[in-house]
Amino acid sequence: MAKHTVRLPQKGDRVGAIGREGVFVVIGVHENPNMADLRPLKGGPLQKGIPWRTLTFLDEEDTSQPAPRGRSVSDE
Repeated sequence: MAKHTVRLPQKGDRVGAIGREGVFVVIGVHENPNMADLRPLKGGPLQKGIPWRTLTFLDEEDTSQPAPRGRSVSDE
């Protein structure tokens, strides 16, 4: 049987959300209750208090890729 892993949202993740149109960036993560605040990529009002269970991650988690923010090795 395949092992199911749970991915928790982190600031900077690109996500979709069930019941909402568009692509969002996670700008805040709250653990109690499990909610996230989202900013639409194409502008518009912030979406606050979105349950984690409704999020769909649009970027595959790949630890071999550099983080979206910060400096890369080639910058040094």
